[in-house]
Amino acid sequence: MTENERVFDYGYAGKEKKEKGVRSPFQIDRDRIIHSSAFRRMRNKTQVFGIFTLDYYRTRLTHSLEVSQIARSIASILNKKHGLKIDADLIEAVSLAHDIGHPPFGHLGEFIINEKIKEATKGKYGFEANAQNIRILNFLEKKFYDSARNKIYGINPSLKTIDGILKYKLPYSLSDKNKHFIYDNDIFILEKLHGKDFINYLKKHSGFLNDPKNKEAKENFFESSRCLECQILNAADDIAYATHDIEDGVESKLIDIGGHFKVNKYLKEGACPGKDSANKIAAQADNFFLNLRNIFKTAESKETGCMPDADGRKGSMYHIKVKTELKEFFSNYISKFILNLDLEERRDRIAKLKSKSKLKPKENNLILDVPVDFDDESYKYGVIWKNGVNLEISALKKISYKLVMENREILLSRYKAENIIRKLFSVFSEIKNVKLYPDDFQELYEFGFYDGFGKAQNEKIGLQVMCADYISGMTDMYAIKLYSSLFDSGV
Repeated sequence: MTENERVFDYGYAGKEKKEKGVRSPFQIDRDRIIHSSAFRRMRNKTQVFGIFTLDYYRTRLTHSLEVSQIARSIASILNKKHGLKIDADLIEAVSLAHDIGHPPFGHLGEFIINEKIKEATKGKYGFEANAQNIRILNFLEKKFYDSARNKIYGINPSLKTIDGILKYKLPYSLSDKNKHFIYDNDIFILEKLHGKDFINYLKKHSGFLNDPKNKEAKENFFESSRCLECQILNAADDIAYATHDIEDGVESKLIDIGGHFKVNKYLKEGACPGKDSANKIAAQADNFFLNLRNIFKTAESKETGCMPDADGRKGSMYHIKVKTELKEFFSNYISKFILNLDLEERRDRIAKLKSKSKLKPKENNLILDVPVDFDDESYKYGVIWKNGVNLEISALKKISYKLVMENREILLSRYKAENIIRKLFSVFSEIKNVKLYPDDFQELYEFGFYDGFGKAQNEKIGLQVMCADYISGMTDMYAIKLYSSLFDSGV
């Protein structure tokens, strides 16, 4: 696979050839992503806080920009340390696009759309945000259209860009159908990346991978089949989630020093698998709250204990002091996490797992037999955390979940959002309501772009897929307005 190879042959000719030497294929991908309507819509899609809360918190768009910055820093450090040539433009492209398929209202919207489309198609089709990233880039973003063959090729991204976004290389029909899959229509991409042997491997081992008892083996498979760029994206995403979302939680006062008791109780009740792991994560959570307490105490003492200045003003700017120290506090976390990322050769990692008997015999064979080229630089290395920072990240995630995601106001918003998504799906999944779709979706349906999903045999199956595409592309605000126009009784 070369950097010039694209998902489709169409579209990388003529006009694009004129650009040769001006922009690299990954710069072209990045620019197309930035100029896409799906990218712009992320500005009004939920990260943690939604459209029902204050408006200065992070959205999917700001989160993606921050992930891009962190990922570029990681790539730069690893390049210098190991003499690699990880492409910064490729890293930026995959970072900016990694959340482009998220529906309104975050993971709640993802869960409901998956549930509804499975129910409507009797399990034949599902919805997954990471899989939707690929669908948007390859189809729903309408840059290339071949009228002679009636084919849409999306923005026709580089194959390496798609590979960098693919976190879960398991087709829907071979998955547990709940989460972490790609769509069956995109199996051809896996074949382009890894050959037919990879598809045969998935068919052979899918039963084992989907057994709940083999959760760790499944995670090992996902990790082993991710390219280096995807691993860097994943690490940057974790760092951003574990710091920026927590920062918003502190800013909103949903997380304060009193939350220490709730988090401790949550951890003791079995939030972490294994007593040893729970104790270590609890210790990191304790350390977080201790440092948070010190920031507020220090600022308060400086406010109440300082002498008047030359103009007779007493005290300091307490709130400004707290804000600046909190910025420094979270910035230090990010720097620490980035600097404690490193690489190890995957063959060495597998050998270590095997020697320590960390894997059962079948797991050994499953990981060893993954038909991926571990001599290719993109697959040769695995990203690892050093000095226990993974435990700190886990602790921050647990704090965010308990104090933000389970906050009463957020839960009330989630209930409202769930009702909106369900009602919209009930309307747009009915064949009689096709004319309620925007013009471009009506044309897609009329001219047969959803026929392959089952329109010829059963009109509703193709319609369900279009319904999922349409609703998942909405912003939070658009979904609310559309719901209001459909169901509010006021004129």
